[in-house]
Amino acid sequence: MHTFSSVRSGVFRAAAVIGAVAVLAASIVVPGPADAASAYSGSEFDPGNIISDDEFYNGSAMTESQIQAFLNGKTGVLKTLRQDVDTRPKEVSSTTKNLICNEIKGGKNLLASTIIYRAQVACGISAKVILVTLQKEQGLITDSKPSSWNINNALGYGCPDDGGCSADYEGFGYQVFTGTRQFKAYKAANFAKQPGTHAIAYHPYNSKCGTKSVKISNYATAALYNYTPYLPNSAALANLGSTGDGCSSYGNRNFWDYYYSWFGNPTNITPSVSVSRVSGQDRFIVSSALSKKAYSTAGIDRVYVATGMDFPDALSAAAAAAAYDGPLLLVTSSAIPSSTATELKRLKPKEIVVVGGTGAISKTVYNSLSNYASKISRISGGDRYESSRLIAESAFPAGTTTSAYIATGTTFADALSASSAAAAAGSPVILVSGKSSKLDAETKALLKRLGITSVTIAGGSGAVSSGIESNLKSLLGSSNVTRIGGQDRFIVSAAINDAAFDSAETVYIASGFNFPDALSGAAVAGAQSVPLYIVQTTCVPKAVLQQIKDLGARDVVLLGGTSALSSKVEKLTNCAS
Repeated sequence: MHTFSSVRSGVFRAAAVIGAVAVLAASIVVPGPADAASAYSGSEFDPGNIISDDEFYNGSAMTESQIQAFLNGKTGVLKTLRQDVDTRPKEVSSTTKNLICNEIKGGKNLLASTIIYRAQVACGISAKVILVTLQKEQGLITDSKPSSWNINNALGYGCPDDGGCSADYEGFGYQVFTGTRQFKAYKAANFAKQPGTHAIAYHPYNSKCGTKSVKISNYATAALYNYTPYLPNSAALANLGSTGDGCSSYGNRNFWDYYYSWFGNPTNITPSVSVSRVSGQDRFIVSSALSKKAYSTAGIDRVYVATGMDFPDALSAAAAAAAYDGPLLLVTSSAIPSSTATELKRLKPKEIVVVGGTGAISKTVYNSLSNYASKISRISGGDRYESSRLIAESAFPAGTTTSAYIATGTTFADALSASSAAAAAGSPVILVSGKSSKLDAETKALLKRLGITSVTIAGGSGAVSSGIESNLKSLLGSSNVTRIGGQDRFIVSAAINDAAFDSAETVYIASGFNFPDALSGAAVAGAQSVPLYIVQTTCVPKAVLQQIKDLGARDVVLLGGTSALSSKVEKLTNCAS
């Protein structure tokens, strides 16, 4: 008899994979759950990311009492089921030496909830995963009168598709302990399918149904395919809760469907961090509050000041401010807001650098700013691109850096996402006219003067043209020019930070739809050598949440009020995709 561990990943044969006639003959219900917690459809099913590692490998997902309460709320036999189960000893992979599971303590007359909880904790596999698999394999969460065979083969362990279930693996407790162990072993022991591209069959028996090349993005999804190595086709996904066609399989569809219905989107990512917010009634208050939070003592060497009403002159100033370990504060063209004045008075800067011409910051405001520092200067060019070059040359003179970021000056998002990354690397952000077919002569000359030998382009070819990229490669060498792009500003932001940072205790989040909060935040984040991400108003992209976890961050700081970043962002609500 084939088992999971010896030959291939066995699954519960009928319920998980085959069509309606055979499933009904096996007295197993194919359809997914009817009590959906939120509206969703099969179009959301991503074959390469069925469930996130964050959700799957969570050994503290549910307490024992929460598991029991969940079972009590369903109609199945498991709410009262009790069984004896032997202790399963601690296990380490003989090949990789990785821990598979700690000892799973058995006992007499244990409740199903206790058995599930102990397996979760010992193996680091979420109880939600175990509960969903019990339903997907044998319907035990909702079946009040299952057969003893169903209970004894609860997780389908030892039930390969080409044969019956082995009596050697019977028993609810044994199935939960050993099946959960198997889920962990796939990753810990580097078993069979791992993240990467694999051909996945649509049907276990009918080869004419074909396969699909699937790029499996994480270990959790790979584990599901090792356990149930079949892919739902479009007919199965179009009929959640029902049957598809002769080439439909249902195991992984039903896993996803039950999980989404009972516990929310299975691809969600939930970092364990402390979330705080720096906010105020306007952008000037936010900027000043952030400065006060980041710079608690007076005597700052240099403060940059820019208009808070438009972004072009100031986009390059964030990295420059960070290079001098100072804040970027905001004013209007005609006045210094009281919050900015109070912060300047507290900081007692030695120098103030005003960014932008008199159209952006008037002579009157400039003269008033001179009262807060012994030295003041203005950096201004004929347009945003000249201003950017002048800022870069002022803050990063020749010999201080060999790298730079290039971004479009037409929009703000990519430049601001690059600012904290650039500042952490000690590099300037230089703006170009991104739609131009070639790199302008002035920027070429600047790169040569500064001694820049490598460049990162922030944004796709729609932001910074392929012609500019080609010119940069001719100037610096193809291997010294990297483009970081994506389908939208949020993907670009995540990708830039992913490339720039390996670890960070704190990350900053700002709106991707307005510039002022991100502008001041990029300067602070860059000075602290941590990332600033731009996100949507009501959710956080999953790529950002995964990076927050991977960075080992402990604190997330939101920049701006709830109109910029809603309470859903504060709760780190996952974006749908």
